[in-house]
Amino acid sequence: MASETGHHKANTGSWLCVFMIIAGFIAGAVALPLASMPLWIVTAVLLVGGAAVGLASRIMEQAY
Repeated sequence: MASETGHHKANTGSWLCVFMIIAGFIAGAVALPLASMPLWIVTAVLLVGGAAVGLASRIMEQAY
């Protein structure tokens, strides 16, 4: 759906994708100095999950 300016509004899946990827990078930044394997697993789940949500919500089509 385009707004009055011609831009498409982001949907909930797009924002969920962004938040998951940001949380994944934060978890990875904490896991690196701690050398914590469980945090690395959480990082991987968040990043891969965020990418999957981004694909499912068709996030790249909202840029135009």
